[in-house]
Amino acid sequence: MKIKEIEKVHSIGYRLKDAKVTINQDFKYNVAGMKIDGVQGDTNNMPQWIGKILNDSGIGTIEMPDMITELKQALSKEKMVGEYQLSRLEPHFYIKLKQSMKELNRDDFDKVESILLELFRMRRGKIVKLADSIKINSDIYNQLTVEENIFYKTIYDNSKEFENQVRGNINE
Repeated sequence: MKIKEIEKVHSIGYRLKDAKVTINQDFKYNVAGMKIDGVQGDTNNMPQWIGKILNDSGIGTIEMPDMITELKQALSKEKMVGEYQLSRLEPHFYIKLKQSMKELNRDDFDKVESILLELFRMRRGKIVKLADSIKINSDIYNQLTVEENIFYKTIYDNSKEFENQVRGNINE
């Protein structure tokens, strides 16, 4: 399966998760049988996609994680764990980061993208080394994002296939 397809499915799932939304003004909506209401000053849990609509319309303020800080922390942790170890990233890390980056101005976007690329290159190198030597296990799986898991499996499968082609049938 391609990363783009998996990312799309996980993005939908991620947007269905609850987020805290502080209500700025009273409202009542009934959309397709789904009733949503809020009272000014309240903080409600609701699906992120609804919170985003309320946030964009000024009716509410959605509480989103500061992904820029999380990115900087992830890079710092990745540097600390060493050349042959991976730090843990939550499965939707890149999905959340990309959504967050859409809101940035050009200068900030370029700075964040630079940090992202540094983290990406570092992790990619480690994943290639690991995937070339061992099959994915639960410890490794839990440290990778959804995109990285697909990348890992692809590298592992291609590496094994290459090895088999080079070795051929030695016992002939």
